[in-house]
Amino acid sequence: MRALLRLAALVLGLGLATVALGTMAERWMLYPFDATHVSPADAGLSGITEVRFENDGEILIAWTAPPRPGKPVLLYFHGNAGNLAVRAGRFRRFLDRGYGLFAPAYRGSSGSSGTPDEAALMSDAAAAWNMATRRFPNAPILLYGESLGAAVALSLSERPAAVILEAPFTSIADLAAHHAPGTRALASRLDNQWPSLTRAARLAAPLLVIHGSDDTLIPIEMGQQITSAAPSREKSLFRVKGAGHTDLWRTDTLPRLWRFVDQFALR
Repeated sequence: MRALLRLAALVLGLGLATVALGTMAERWMLYPFDATHVSPADAGLSGITEVRFENDGEILIAWTAPPRPGKPVLLYFHGNAGNLAVRAGRFRRFLDRGYGLFAPAYRGSSGSSGTPDEAALMSDAAAAWNMATRRFPNAPILLYGESLGAAVALSLSERPAAVILEAPFTSIADLAAHHAPGTRALASRLDNQWPSLTRAARLAAPLLVIHGSDDTLIPIEMGQQITSAAPSREKSLFRVKGAGHTDLWRTDTLPRLWRFVDQFALR
């Protein structure tokens, strides 16, 4: 998500660019995915297999592992930096705790084909949900969205067992206005809007938001707004003191995360 630091420059540039150039620049700024295909084995992961599935004519890659009996599955939507292999450490921790995993790679990431945009990623997320529910019909499925992935997770209209959002943003226009006041009108003309605050208002599932108190990329106030907007009866914001945008998985964070996930193994 570091590329969003350049979002203000993009928004200003779009005021002078052609529509075609603006669309290409927009995609480049928002979705700087690493297209490198790395297998789970090459990433040092055992117990995780790679599967491929088709959606809208594109071939998408996902890393998946079954849960231990009585454990939930995490449908994991990653951020816009790197690829699936970058998250190998996180996935290993999930497996160590017995959780199942279904982690799709976005179009243009980790060997998946296609060109990313908001509509495409939303469609792919729905397809990933369908795949995960078919593979693990008897396990609770939780959504985990990391940064951009939080926006992807909030786009799903399905009813997961619970939702975890890491450093969510309220919308692209809000981010632009935060980093470059006065650019909201230009940002509102972008093709990709990701109105997560609006989408959070329909979220009834239990919700945990994890956000760094010192996040200079996506301010914690956005995480607070997402939490407040959700009508979930069970919801909380875990403020990671002193953390920024990419250092949230700390010794004080993980026990809170595991408690949230584990409670759904008992339902």
